[in-house]
Amino acid sequence: MKGLWTTITAATVVLGHAKPGFVAAAFAVDTVSLVLMAFRWRVLLHGMGSGASLWEVLLAYSGGVCVCNITPARTVGGDAYRAALIRRPGGSPSFRAIAASVFYDRAADVAGILLLGALALPVIGPKSPRWVGPALFALAAAALAARPLLRRLVSRIGRWHQEVIGHAMGRPMAVAVGCSLVIWLLDITRVMLVGRALGVGFAPSQAAAISLLRLGSGAVPVPGGIGVVDGALVAGFMWLGQPPATAAAMAIVERAIVYGWSTALGAVSVLVLGGSRALMRARTARPALDVDS
Repeated sequence: MKGLWTTITAATVVLGHAKPGFVAAAFAVDTVSLVLMAFRWRVLLHGMGSGASLWEVLLAYSGGVCVCNITPARTVGGDAYRAALIRRPGGSPSFRAIAASVFYDRAADVAGILLLGALALPVIGPKSPRWVGPALFALAAAALAARPLLRRLVSRIGRWHQEVIGHAMGRPMAVAVGCSLVIWLLDITRVMLVGRALGVGFAPSQAAAISLLRLGSGAVPVPGGIGVVDGALVAGFMWLGQPPATAAAMAIVERAIVYGWSTALGAVSVLVLGGSRALMRARTARPALDVDS
């Protein structure tokens, strides 16, 4: 316990020497990323016949982030919230189409996560080249074994898409994937700016590794990943060679931006959209979203 308080005290001293310009830039990059996430979803919604404006989508998306961060429902609750709050004049598009847009929005993120993995390989990849052969063989074997299941899954999704949407989504999905790549590059940029704010220069591959670590630890079923993500970030920064005090300081700034700032913006969005009434609408819409998605 004494060592923990010593680290926290030292981290406070390190934070006192942070460069405000880089911190402000990191906050700005995260805000731009949030707007781009909302724009990505709006592209998919428009492909399904929604006339929602970027402002309406941004409010619903940001509110969903807040719900995801502060409730046990996590991602499911946040997605249900944003789907329930999108304006549907005359009931069009159907709620099933809105749910489908959320599904495709999540699917578009896969490309960005794969980009993170590729960029982080120089840091997280094994040192020995002898590992490459067996790993590729195992991946090939797994791909062959999974082909029948993959075909069935693709066929099922195709039938579901045709029933719910009724037309191709190639162009909106391509734009959404492009947005995802930019979003995750901005995530790397933010980590690098946080490092620069505290006098540390991270390479893109190192920042990508930190982003992956935050993403993976955030999958633990704890609201906002509180405690879990924080510890993982400190461990990750120390793994990259930073002393405990600096690692803790960077984790504090990173979490203040990704968790604190996004949650605060989302809370404002929830208030703008009607507060408790909006949350009640999201709660009643959740079972429908679970079935349709």
